[in-house]
Amino acid sequence: MKNPNGYGTIKKLSGKRRRPFVFMVSINGKQKAMGYFSTKLEALAFQVDYNQSHGLHRLSDNKITFAELYTRWLPKHIEYSSVSDSTIHGYESAYKHCSSLYDRPVEDIRYKDLQSVIDGMTCLSYASKKKVRNLLSLLFAYARKMEYTSSDFSGLIHIGRNKPVNPHHAISRRKINQLWKLVDSAPDVDLVLILIYTGLRNGELRALLKTDINRKQKYLRVTKSKTAAGIRTIPIHHLIWPLIEKRLDSEGPYLINVHGKPYDYSRFSRAFRKVMRLVHGEKHKPHDTRHTCATLLDGAEVNDNARKMILGHARADVTNGVYTHKTLRQLRKAIETL
Repeated sequence: MKNPNGYGTIKKLSGKRRRPFVFMVSINGKQKAMGYFSTKLEALAFQVDYNQSHGLHRLSDNKITFAELYTRWLPKHIEYSSVSDSTIHGYESAYKHCSSLYDRPVEDIRYKDLQSVIDGMTCLSYASKKKVRNLLSLLFAYARKMEYTSSDFSGLIHIGRNKPVNPHHAISRRKINQLWKLVDSAPDVDLVLILIYTGLRNGELRALLKTDINRKQKYLRVTKSKTAAGIRTIPIHHLIWPLIEKRLDSEGPYLINVHGKPYDYSRFSRAFRKVMRLVHGEKHKPHDTRHTCATLLDGAEVNDNARKMILGHARADVTNGVYTHKTLRQLRKAIETL
């Protein structure tokens, strides 16, 4: 991440460390470590606090740069909003597209500057442009609230029409069968199968705690999702129950973990690509597992309401997350058609 000069830097140290992130500042021409942290978020929060309490390298509030605005906003947004790791990763990816704004004072940024960011995203999807526009909207709403600027042109940004660049593809039954043959011999194959047979988003799976799994009734409870409709209960298909049971016996509170720590988005993406290469499915993206689940449910003629409840799609008859025994029986019947 690009920051204003003198604002300090955050680095991730190599090797297995309990606190791999370090915040460093330049003092008399030499880099000095000011603190070590378990997560990048903790380091970011410390960086903001450090610069707010040390006025030597801070710009006045009405002259802060876009980069400093982002660094101030992100920890506050995460603190006050329930956002998943994948959402944070989305913010970081969107921020990288805004490099032309990094050193610009926020109060000097105009519509043409914001639109040029989008216009420079040639050959990228509508969804990517939408994420950048969303980030800019959040940042300038925060900037106005904090009185860093009185102008917000983010609402005028034009991102064009939705023309899918990389449409989702269902994973074929043949490839699914191949995955089952590999599940006991290759690492992380179970992750892909669990996603296919639950319809979970990868961020929802990575956020699952072992306490979210009901061993007796064999269902899982999604408590962290990108949407309100995503908070839901999903019966566990009998074929993947042994895979989940094995994961339950591992160390740490998270169902999907390495040495007790949850998978981050990068680690999960690498694992997914490696697994799909085993079945010649390189073209597939993680979200294709969810599309596969939806396709299989549709092919089994599962009713629309049950399909939406399983996938966590918004529906008209939302019941405030209350699941009766009858509802769970209906959802289990739907899941077992996969």
